[in-house]
Formats: sequence, structure tokens, C-alpha cells
Amino acid sequence: MVKRKSDAMETVPRTAMKKLRVASVQSKKGEETEEKGEETAEKKIAGAPTFPIRSTPRRSSLLNGEAPHYQYRTTCALHLHPLLLHPRHWNASFAMPAIYSSAQKAAITEFTSVTQVDKSSAAKLLKQHNWNASAAVNAFFNNPSTAAANPLRKSLNSTFDKYRDDPRNEPDNIDVGGTSKLLGQLQIELDDVGALIFSDIVSSPSLGKITREGFVDGWAEVNIDTLPKMRNLVLQRRSALPSDRDIFKNVYNHTFTLALAPGAKILPLEMAVEFWRMLFTPPAYDWRTSSTPWLDWWLEFLPAKKTKAVNKDLWKQTLSFAEQTMRDDSLGFWNEESSWPSVIDEFVEWIRKEKRPGGGGEAMEVE
Repeated sequence: MVKRKSDAMETVPRTAMKKLRVASVQSKKGEETEEKGEETAEKKIAGAPTFPIRSTPRRSSLLNGEAPHYQYRTTCALHLHPLLLHPRHWNASFAMPAIYSSAQKAAITEFTSVTQVDKSSAAKLLKQHNWNASAAVNAFFNNPSTAAANPLRKSLNSTFDKYRDDPRNEPDNIDVGGTSKLLGQLQIELDDVGALIFSDIVSSPSLGKITREGFVDGWAEVNIDTLPKMRNLVLQRRSALPSDRDIFKNVYNHTFTLALAPGAKILPLEMAVEFWRMLFTPPAYDWRTSSTPWLDWWLEFLPAKKTKAVNKDLWKQTLSFAEQTMRDDSLGFWNEESSWPSVIDEFVEWIRKEKRPGGGGEAMEVE
């Protein structure tokens, strides 16, 4: 049986996350003067049914070489038992929203750009016309009332306004400080995959940034306008990551955009490694089999190859490769004619020479 390597072996600096942590500490100074409405929302979250569970060791402890220690925290009841994830146990307002295909997303974008209605209303009308954007647009202008504005938008705009960092100069943006404060009130850890799920829902353009359009459209599309419901949806999707490919793929692909520096097209390897750790380990997608620690090997290989950056194609193909290895641990799916990125081709050769020198499909035991 393969033993997983300790995260302490490969922890890297996480500058972007540290900025959010600093902002989180700074934002606490003004919490005593918050409006009663925010306090009420926070109490609603705190009052939800919770149960004690053991947390995983903090990465900061592993970074300092400390022995792993565990803390007990509380979590939403919905997140504890698999049976509670069955749709029949959800209130209608909490039902898991559909994940749209790339073609459907393109149709929604086209429809909203022409009609200026919100994405939720656009999706409803497009569904009625079999996702034919032209037919839906014609129907809208013939009868605009069929795509009336989502009534939740006013409430969502009001919530958005509470977290703006600079209302005068940036009225339609939430920056690092406001994002940290919002995630804190949602009880979402900054270094947890839940933060990536939240960022995907609101289409964050970069780490710690939220636009009014992304926030309002994202939550209106799933018919949610309160903090407790937002938290519950994030927890639902977090629990679904290992088994729902569409949800995981959306979060995974958006993370690349999220992590890019302004104007950049490639991701520094250190940043890519940190996000791969979040996405390819529980509670997300566990990239390993009973005989092969695939993520450990991947993160061991990249620095050895002196790879310095990751582009969008390599990021996406890494997920495809990971899924293939989970189905075929022997790498029987790979051949020299395959159209994998050269880095992945070299990774396969490295495995055969360094980890499986005998040419067999089974991995060498890793201590």
C-alpha cells in the first residue's frame, strides 16, 4: 500500500493567500460598528444546525515542521452525512443548480449582451427555445415580460454594497478587504477549496476581487440572496467535488483565471502547485490510486524538470490526464502518438524510468 508524502515536503509560499489573511485581520477592527442587518445575517449562520468534527492539520503547522495537531470545529449538518446530500432532502430553494455547458454559456452571454437581462432570466428563456439564442432573442423582443428581471437582484445589490472597499472610486467592485470580510462571515476559510467554489460562483476576475455583475448575476442565477443560503450552496458543491465532474471542472478551470496576475497568461509554477494541492486532495478530487501517489509524483517531477510556469493548456490537460490515470493506473491509455503536452509526455517517461523501471504497471512503494 502506498503511503502519501507529507505536505511538509513540498509546501510553497502563498503570497496571494497571505494578503487575504492580512486583510482579514485588519477588517476585524471595524466589526463592532457593523450594521445590525449584518449582525443578524451572521447570527442566522451561527444558529444553523452544527456538529463537531475534527479538522485536518493546518498547512502552517506542516510548513514549520511541527507535528500535526487537530482542532475541533463545527460544520453544517448538510455537510456531514452523505444521505443528506440526496436531492430529496433539500428544500426547493437549495436544490443544486444545473451546470451549463460551454455552448449554453455562450448562448447566455449572447442573449444577455443583446437584451441586457440577467443571466438567470436569460437561461430560463433559452431553455424554452432549446438554447437557440436567435429564437430566444426574437421571443424576448416580441414579449419582453417573458424575461422579467429577477426579484432577488435588489437584495443582492444591497448585500454587495456592504462589502465594497472604496464605494466612491470603485462603486462596482469589492477588493481584498471586503472579500476577506465576506468570506469570514460566510465561515469559509481562505485556504479551503470552498473559497475557490465561491469565487467560481461569482466569477471573480482575480484573487480577492469581486465585481457587482459577477456577484449579482452569479447568485441570482441560482436564486439565492442571503448569506446562510450562500454558505449552504458552497458546502453542497464542496461535498460534490469528488463525484460531480461538471462542478469540479468548472471550479478547476476558473481557478487558473483566478490565480493569474493582471495581464498575465501563464501561472508561476509555485502558484500552480499550491492550487493543485487544494484541488487534487480531499475534500476535492483525490488524485491517487491504491498503488500510485499521482499528485506526489507530479509535484516531484515538475521542479526536477525545472518547469517555471504553467500555461492554460497544460493546466486543463493536467486534469484530463489525472482523470485518465484514475481509470487506468498502468498508463495503457498513453502512446507516443497522443496529443498530450510535451511536459506530460516527459512525465510518463520519467515514471517509467524513475518509478517503474521494470516496465510493469505497478508503482514502487513510496516511504
